[in-house]
Amino acid sequence: MNVPGHVGGHWGVFHADFAVVLAVSALTTAALCLAGVTAYRRRGSRAYLLVTLALAALVAQPILGWLAMVGAVSPATHHTLEHGADAVIVLLVLGAVYDVRATDERREVGR
Repeated sequence: MNVPGHVGGHWGVFHADFAVVLAVSALTTAALCLAGVTAYRRRGSRAYLLVTLALAALVAQPILGWLAMVGAVSPATHHTLEHGADAVIVLLVLGAVYDVRATDERREVGR
């Protein structure tokens, strides 16, 4: 199966079907990120902030896909930035989990 933008000869070529997938992905991840921002504003905790930042990094991925599809970024740059975004997401989520556990432990000690 050929995935537009990921197989030799397709970089920088507009594909309407792939553009629709990227647009839907961008809109849904943006909505999810907005929900994260709302939750962070209500809770105000560091863990919510880290999750919200992870969701923002997730929003960047379809944008990077679009930029690669239209030829604005090279294949090497696209892959480097996408894998970088993956790493940032993982680190932010791990940081949020660690922060919640550390907060829970501090609460237990304070009882």
